[in-house]
Amino acid sequence: MNSTGRVSSGNGYHSSTGTYTRWPEFLGRRLGAYRGPRKLSVVDAGIGGNRVLTDVPNLWQGVSALKRFGHDALGQPGVKDVILFEGINDIGNNAGPDGRPLTAQDLINGYRTLIDEAHAAHVNVVGATLMPDEGNGYFTPAAEAIRQNVNQWIRTGGAFDGVIDFDRTMRDPANPAALEPAYDSGDHIHPNDAGMKTMADAIDLRLLRT
Repeated sequence: MNSTGRVSSGNGYHSSTGTYTRWPEFLGRRLGAYRGPRKLSVVDAGIGGNRVLTDVPNLWQGVSALKRFGHDALGQPGVKDVILFEGINDIGNNAGPDGRPLTAQDLINGYRTLIDEAHAAHVNVVGATLMPDEGNGYFTPAAEAIRQNVNQWIRTGGAFDGVIDFDRTMRDPANPAALEPAYDSGDHIHPNDAGMKTMADAIDLRLLRT
């Protein structure tokens, strides 16, 4: 999750340590240079391994987005927009509600709950599609089918106030189920520094309220 002008953003696992090259940081620099009527800032509320629907047993990966959204995103002072980029950990762990296998509709229902909470707080939510991960341990044909269905809903469902298509930006044109090799940190799911910058550059700043 990320918030702007706050914008709220995502985790930068596998970017270079101490170099401020996570995609929310690249986005923050873009916003700082943007010639709008007022300046926006970025709050990075991403947690590595976090899920939308269910808590992760490890403390450092956090409670679900459903539980933390009000505090970590909507509770940020002056928040106007949230970039919601989360769900691949739900899919990769097949972590549906009540301990059952995940379905695409489960994740869509979770997104709808977060969107409704944001709108009740007069905050816009921009949805980001989930990036490919073939070659990583998360990948199975069944998981890929869920990712594709969820991404199609994000693009066309009309529930979000805007869409950032990280999937199309970051996938390998020769193999759309996998990351573009030039952007792959080596684990086939997390982008390298070049990939992080590409993600930030793919965001249409007009989606964020300036």
